[in-house]
Amino acid sequence: MGKRSFYEDDELIINKPGVNVEISPELKQQQLPSGGEDVKFVDGMTIRTTPIFEEYANKVRHYLHHKFSLFDAELSNLKSAFHNEVTCLKSEIHTVVQDPVLPGLIYILTGALTGSILVRNRALPIRFIVPTAIGTGALSYYMPKTYQAIGVKYERLEQDKLPEVAKQRQELIVQYQKLKQDLDENSVKARDSLESGIHDIRKFIKDNLP
Repeated sequence: MGKRSFYEDDELIINKPGVNVEISPELKQQQLPSGGEDVKFVDGMTIRTTPIFEEYANKVRHYLHHKFSLFDAELSNLKSAFHNEVTCLKSEIHTVVQDPVLPGLIYILTGALTGSILVRNRALPIRFIVPTAIGTGALSYYMPKTYQAIGVKYERLEQDKLPEVAKQRQELIVQYQKLKQDLDENSVKARDSLESGIHDIRKFIKDNLP
């Protein structure tokens, strides 16, 4: 038996996992159990896997990732839409409300509440109409600019959503204005006729009485 060399087994030295030098493919295959079947060597660690389980796990992972991505996108859209709605609502409120809110709003609410108390024992339509009418009158008196702005907003909304109703309302307004004009003209004629009659009577009395 010859003398054994101290370095004769250098080719069998196995680099430990974790170092910067990668082991040879042949040695890596020898280290894997079952001849490397269903086994992966990742970062120096032996991981036994099942191809079918790994396939379905990847499908589930991709499915969940896709669904969560859609959910996150929908949530972002909802947040953006809600923010836009709030911004539009604030803009509409600032456009419509053109008078100081206090104390006008307190007077309006007090008037509507008083009307509701006065007709609390009446029929249901009266209990609805009277407080609304009193509140509307208080709004037109204490917040006139806001009342006019609400009227303009309502007219635009009515023309866009209910054009037939807007047309009928305009016809009623024209008829009302015509009737009012006729009444005013008849009132003026009646007053002139009365004044003329009184003048004739006074003249007759003056001419015929000593």
